[in-house]
Amino acid sequence: MNSRIVIALVLWLSAPLPMQAQGRGQGGPPPAAKASSPIDITGYWTAVLTEDWHVRMFTAPKGDFGTGAPGAIAQVGSGRLGLGANPAQDGNIPYNLKGAQAAMGWDAAKDDADGNPCKAYGAPGIMRQPTHLRIAWQDDNTLKVEADFGTQTRLLHFAPPPPKVEATLQGYSIASWMIMGGGGGQANFERGGALKAVTTHLKPGYYWKNGIPYTSNAVLKENFFLLNLPDGNTWMTVTQMVEDPEYLTEPYVVNYHFKKLPDGSKWNPTPCLVR
Repeated sequence: MNSRIVIALVLWLSAPLPMQAQGRGQGGPPPAAKASSPIDITGYWTAVLTEDWHVRMFTAPKGDFGTGAPGAIAQVGSGRLGLGANPAQDGNIPYNLKGAQAAMGWDAAKDDADGNPCKAYGAPGIMRQPTHLRIAWQDDNTLKVEADFGTQTRLLHFAPPPPKVEATLQGYSIASWMIMGGGGGQANFERGGALKAVTTHLKPGYYWKNGIPYTSNAVLKENFFLLNLPDGNTWMTVTQMVEDPEYLTEPYVVNYHFKKLPDGSKWNPTPCLVR
């Protein structure tokens, strides 16, 4: 990804959540999130896998940080990848040594024996899977995002969290609208925008099914964009940034793409699998 694009995405994802004040008169209650939405992401979607095929469609071997098994690939000037002091150094995720060592300690049999088959299906990992999504309003201020791969459900709340929140695989997500245009006047632009979500209170889990880990202190920041193409298809891009200083040297930024489906005929809930 172009470095300027990465910087722009990091800056936007790092921005504080905007106040839900659009369309509100002074002293009046804020509008419900459903009524004030600038875009409609509800419906059925399918993941479009255009990169990292081998670590998204299959369970890669332990120590594969996106560049193949340790020592499998040679790079001019740096030798065989995955064999240095930090085996993740040339991988796709900016792990420090502690994070890389945690990934190298992955034990699939232990996860299975401990009853933890869903560690790669948490909020920072589920969008990477070859999944279908079903998105609908649970109520006027809560979006429900279901994934059939692993039968997972995320809730995006347009409200602050309660005083006590339990850590879960999907964490607690606070959402807001980024609204642009539709202001009227001579410079009137069509109303649009994006959905922003910040997720905390996560249980430790994996970005990828081969034990590539994040900690319970990870903070997931996401933007959901829509793109209507000339052929009539609608695509959704989910930009994710994970901040996890215990394991990462810098934020981990990645994009995932989904294509809207006409109906739920491809919806097929399946259980979590360790491998």
